[in-house]
Amino acid sequence: MRPILAVTAGLLVTALVAAGVTLAILRVQSRTNTQQVNLRNGVTITEDSAIIAAATKARPAVVSIVTQHQPSLVRGSGYLATSDGYIVTNINVIAGASGLTVLIPGDSKAHDARLVDYDCQTGVAVIKIDKVGGLPTLGFADPNALVQGQRIVAVGGPVEGGAVTPGYVSAMHRVSSVRDPVNLGRTLQLSDTIQTNAVIDGGTSGGPLVNVGSQVVGVSMESTSAVSGVGLNVADIQDDVQQILQTGQVVVSSLGATTADVTSDSAVLSGVPEGSRLVALDKGGPAATGGLKVGDVITQLDDVKLDAAHPLSLLLRSRFHANQRVTVTYSRDGVSTQAELTLTSQHPTCA
Repeated sequence: MRPILAVTAGLLVTALVAAGVTLAILRVQSRTNTQQVNLRNGVTITEDSAIIAAATKARPAVVSIVTQHQPSLVRGSGYLATSDGYIVTNINVIAGASGLTVLIPGDSKAHDARLVDYDCQTGVAVIKIDKVGGLPTLGFADPNALVQGQRIVAVGGPVEGGAVTPGYVSAMHRVSSVRDPVNLGRTLQLSDTIQTNAVIDGGTSGGPLVNVGSQVVGVSMESTSAVSGVGLNVADIQDDVQQILQTGQVVVSSLGATTADVTSDSAVLSGVPEGSRLVALDKGGPAATGGLKVGDVITQLDDVKLDAAHPLSLLLRSRFHANQRVTVTYSRDGVSTQAELTLTSQHPTCA
């Protein structure tokens, strides 16, 4: 037993000496290391402060939209684009409603609203409340400034308690599936959307996605995915909103065809080029009279190549106009061909 006790005592002495040396080293390091961690109350973190400031500035312009769907009421959000009551939201918030009621932060009065116009191809809708003025508004951010990984904030209306859901842009230029507002139980494909890890519920849907400067980078929309939210990209909806505010309706240039995006991934799998596939043609429309057929994949309009960042629906709104003569490049059975077409105009409807 004595040898064992002697060895044990020796180990304890060694451990204590080692601990003393370690503590001494830590004390020396603590005196020379200039980095500090302060865990006291009142410590502010720059990123959190920016998010709080962005949400605080945006909240007064974010409204709740309560829609009447007999026998129940459904709620969503939107934001004020003008001080006299024009409100931007998404099509799912207002689709099928027999009545629209808007609640404004700090205002105890419920305001009746009317639908001005919408665009099912971009997912945006604009409604209006009357007999108001001097309301706070939100403006669009530069559509070219948004980048993957950027911090954004989804803000809900007063019925949601001004809910704030911070997140980041996880992906851009995505084709997203959302609930079809006309054909219940089916989904609608939207081009060039923003994917975010911010979860968008029904009450927040339709509200703005803002950057840390409280500028609108997108309009939130519920996704069919449980792990991510969808944002309608400012690059797509800005022309629609401005046109509705100026003329009261959306009119876009058209090829006289129904199309579906062919993404780079699906293009590789299906062996066709990236672009926009024709799935239906209007009889007597530009595409049909120009010789295009169902199944053809449009790859270019004039000198603009179609890709995820430049889908056909966006180009027909932002780069081309009705009665314009364009050169359409399309692929059929692996052969690239061109056709000269004159674009018409149409109101984008829900299929």
